Amino acid sequence: MTTRRRFLPPSLPLFVGLCALLIAIKLLFTFYPGDFPIKQQAEAFGWPMIAVLIAIGLAGLFADRALGLPEPLTDRRREWGGVIWSVLTGFAYGVVTVIIDVVRHPRNVLSTGAGWDHVGWPWSVPFYLFGAIFLEFLLRLGALCILFWFVHVVVLRRRGRTVVFWIVAAVVALYEIMPFIQRDIAEKRWDRVALSLLQPLYLSNVFEGWLLWRFGWLMPIVFRVAFYLVWHVLYGGLARPTA
Repeated sequence: MTTRRRFLPPSLPLFVGLCALLIAIKLLFTFYPGDFPIKQQAEAFGWPMIAVLIAIGLAGLFADRALGLPEPLTDRRREWGGVIWSVLTGFAYGVVTVIIDVVRHPRNVLSTGAGWDHVGWPWSVPFYLFGAIFLEFLLRLGALCILFWFVHVVVLRRRGRTVVFWIVAAVVALYEIMPFIQRDIAEKRWDRVALSLLQPLYLSNVFEGWLLWRFGWLMPIVFRVAFYLVWHVLYGGLARPTA
């Protein structure tokens, strides 16, 4: 019995609670009267996708446990440090993203409503909370922890821990910018491919890897929630086109 308790991650109840929140938001959105701005957003709310995501997250949770990464909610001092880092940097990244959007897109985008990819208030709150958990279960807790465990433990027999982590974190961080890289490769814009690695979108994903490494798998979720609050909920709601 003692061995089993040690095997189970201490953060398992937290993981179960977040999974329950995903399911609750899914049920809430059965009453959503509008259309999603992007087709893939609607697909993320399908039951098969949610089931696969929870399975990936659970596998990542046990990989995280086997790797000895920081366990959420087990060290109060570390946790508060993680919250401060995650919230402040998430807010800052949100502000930077808003500034970039305002500079790049003229105000006629707001007057016509063209190209507006934000869900409107008040549905934006549960939608982007769902999105933050969804992406971090998929990318950090899922892909990063599972790949890190496979390479570090299975392939390299626990050698090169730090180097392996950052290589895997850098590769996983490519996920959100990969469509842009593929487009630039097709257009043979090699300079833009290189510059993609210096964009805030990529660097923020690498930074989330650091949050996981330093504070545990919960803090990348906190970071993304803070970012989405500024970018999607506040800016996306307040500046939403009326026509």
